[in-house]
Amino acid sequence: MSKYLVILCLTALVAACGNSSEMKVDKDVIPISEMKLIVWDIMKADEYYNRLSANDTANRYRNENLRLYDQLFRSYQVTKEKFYQSYKYYAAHPAAFKVLIDSVDAVSRRERDQLNKSPEIPQAQ
Repeated sequence: MSKYLVILCLTALVAACGNSSEMKVDKDVIPISEMKLIVWDIMKADEYYNRLSANDTANRYRNENLRLYDQLFRSYQVTKEKFYQSYKYYAAHPAAFKVLIDSVDAVSRRERDQLNKSPEIPQAQ
């Protein structure tokens, strides 16, 4: 009996969680599969801007972050308005926002792991 109860609970849990990559969102919202990449690239652009402007006493790079954002939005073929509208949607829906943030984290871990891979050194025979 307890075996069936465990199977029933696990089935209910899987059904409740669903497939996070197929989470339903409004049609005018950027899907998580694309949004995670945009957010990750924005985070990298912000880090680049912060490093660039850290010692910039002449304010030469004052608007560099805006230029980087525009470039990113063009590369993903989304408008700034659509991105921010989508971000507000995810922020207003905690379950979807968690999936988005977890997806961004997974992208960052994959990229970090790829960068940290040491090249294979052929063994002398």
